[in-house]
Amino acid sequence: MQQDDNQDDDMVNVPGRLTRLRTSFGKIAADDPTGVIIDTDDHTPAQLADIITAYLTEASPCPSFRTPP
Repeated sequence: MQQDDNQDDDMVNVPGRLTRLRTSFGKIAADDPTGVIIDTDDHTPAQLADIITAYLTEASPCPSFRTPP
């Protein structure tokens, strides 16, 4: 197994860091008209993939993408 040397793993334990990250990401999202907020709480990765796929299918400007052959 490869060792994980990522120094960002401790973001939850550094006082105030998670709050600063959420604030920063919130500002970025608010300034991005293409951004979409997805509630990830209580969803499995498979459920999130389905939510994203459904959104992209609905939002697609390409009719052939929205309607499978």
